[in-house]
Amino acid sequence: MAERLDAIRRRGEMLPGAPLAREVLQSERELGGGLIAGGVAFRIFLWLVPFGLVVAAVLSFWSVQDTEGLESAARRFGIGAAAAQAASEALQTGDRNAFAFLLFGLVFTAWFSLGAVRALALAYALAWRLEPPRIRRPFRAIAAFNGLLLLAILSVAGEAWLQEQLGTTALVGIALTLVIATAIALAAMWLLPHRATRPRELLPGAALLAVGHQLLQIAVLFYFVPRLGRSEETYGAFGAAATMLVWLYVLSRLGTGGAFLNATLWERRQRAGGEEPPPR
Repeated sequence: MAERLDAIRRRGEMLPGAPLAREVLQSERELGGGLIAGGVAFRIFLWLVPFGLVVAAVLSFWSVQDTEGLESAARRFGIGAAAAQAASEALQTGDRNAFAFLLFGLVFTAWFSLGAVRALALAYALAWRLEPPRIRRPFRAIAAFNGLLLLAILSVAGEAWLQEQLGTTALVGIALTLVIATAIALAAMWLLPHRATRPRELLPGAALLAVGHQLLQIAVLFYFVPRLGRSEETYGAFGAAATMLVWLYVLSRLGTGGAFLNATLWERRQRAGGEEPPPR
C-alpha cells in the first residue's frame, strides 16, 4: 500500500504545475491559510449585512423588490444580491423607515469595511511575510474596498443580464466578466501588502481569483442557490446566513490563495536571480 501511494505521489509530481501547487499549499499550511481565510470571510460577511441593507433601502424608494425571494435573487445576480433581498424583506413600506435603515446601513457599512480591509491587509502581509501595515488613510481604504466590491457585484449582474439577452451566445459575456474580474482582483492585490515591483507579477493570483470566482458562480447556480432556498424555508435567517458564510469562505480561500501563489512565484524568482528570499 505504501509503495502504491508513493507511486501515485510521484506521478502527481510529474503533472505540470504540481510542484508549484505543493509549495503554495505548504506555505499556506505553515502560516494558517485556512484560519486566515475564515477571518477574512467573517469580516466580509459583517460588511455584507449592512451593505445589503443600504441597497434594500435605496431600492425601496422606487419600490423595486424581487418578490420571489432569496433563491431567485441569488440565481440571477449572485449571493451578494441575496443579502440585499434578505434586507429588503425586513424593511416595511414607508419613507421614514427606509431613511433610518439607509443611515444605519451607511454607518455600519463604513465601519465593517474598515474591519474587512484590516483583515485582508493582515492576510496579505502574512502571505508576503511582511509586517502588517497600519491603515493611515481609512476613508480612502473604505472607498476603494466598497468601489472594487461594487464593481465585482455589477459585473456578475451584467453577466446575468447578458445571459438573459443573448442566451447561448453569452460566452462572450463570460469572457468579458473574466477580464473584468481579473482587473478588479489585480487592482485589489496591488493596493494590499506585497513585495512585487510590477503589477504583472500579481497577475497569476488575480487570474486564479477571477477563474475561481467564475467557477464559484456555477456552484452558486447548482449548489448554493438550492441550499439557500431550502435553508431559508427550514432555518430562516440563520440558515441563509450559514450558506452565505460558506460561499464567502470559499471565495476568501481563493483570495488568500492568490496572495500565497504570487508570493511563492516571487520567492522563486528571487532564488533564480541569486537573491535570498525572506525567511519563512
